[in-house]
Order: sequence, then structure tokens, then C-alpha cells
Amino acid sequence: MKFKRVLLCILACLMIVTCFHTETAQAAEKNYTNRDLKYMSCIIWCEAGNQSYAGKLAVGCVVMNRVRSHSFPNSVRGVIYQRSQFTPTRNGAMHKALVAYKQGRFERGARAQCVKAAKAALEGQSYVVSRGRKINMKRMHFFSRSLSHAKVRINAHAFK
Repeated sequence: MKFKRVLLCILACLMIVTCFHTETAQAAEKNYTNRDLKYMSCIIWCEAGNQSYAGKLAVGCVVMNRVRSHSFPNSVRGVIYQRSQFTPTRNGAMHKALVAYKQGRFERGARAQCVKAAKAALEGQSYVVSRGRKINMKRMHFFSRSLSHAKVRINAHAFK
């Protein structure tokens, strides 16, 4: 009888630990908001929608590097809308992308790839694979089609 009580107690403890671990792991998997995902997906679409997945992810990595840097705003939206940083926020492309996102038009095709790249960047991925080469993006804070002293070129963008 005593053995059954001890066994039940052990099983109960294991169930509690398992439930706690599962909840903690799920919380750790997604450490960003739906709003962050929306803005990141849209800026990636605007800046690299016609590029490979590596190009899309590289743009997301730059945004996240800026979020983590003390030299830039500390939110995805803040980085994207920082004065004179991202052309799509000034020419109306970002607004159009946000409308398309709200209408559910980011669920298939190249736009869906932007969402996938946004999730990877928001979850902390800091490298891209381009032409079979793994490229560390941790120190990249800028990109452009014509960037002087670029360290890396991925598709049509130069990064530094």
C-alpha cells in the first residue's frame, strides 16, 4: 500500500514537471507579438520581396540587429519607422503591404516566404545560407542596393 502511494506521488510530480516544462518551452518558442510579425513580414516584402529566401531573411536579421542595438529604437516597429531609414515607410509601399497583410494576402507564395523569414529573424536566427555558404549576420546593421564598404552581398543587396 505504501509503495502505491509513493509511486502515485512520483507520477504526480513528473506530470507537474512535464506540464511546467512544456509551458515554458512553448513560451520560449515565441518571444514576439503578432504585431512584430506583421511589421517584420511587411518590411521584408517591401525590401526583398523579389529576392531569395536568404535575401528576405538577411533583411529580417538587420532589423533585429537594430532592435538589439543601443543605437536604434528597441522595437521592430520603432526600427522600421525610424526617420529616413526605410524607403517603404516614406513612399507608401509599407502601408500597402500592411493592408495586404490584413487582407490575408501573406498566406501563399513569395509573401508567405516573407512571413517565414520574419518568424526566423524574430526567433533569433542570425545567419543565412546563400549560394551554399553560411553567412553570419550578427553584426550587420545596414543594407542597400549600393552600399559602400559592404561586407556581404546577397542577391541585390549589400550588407554591412
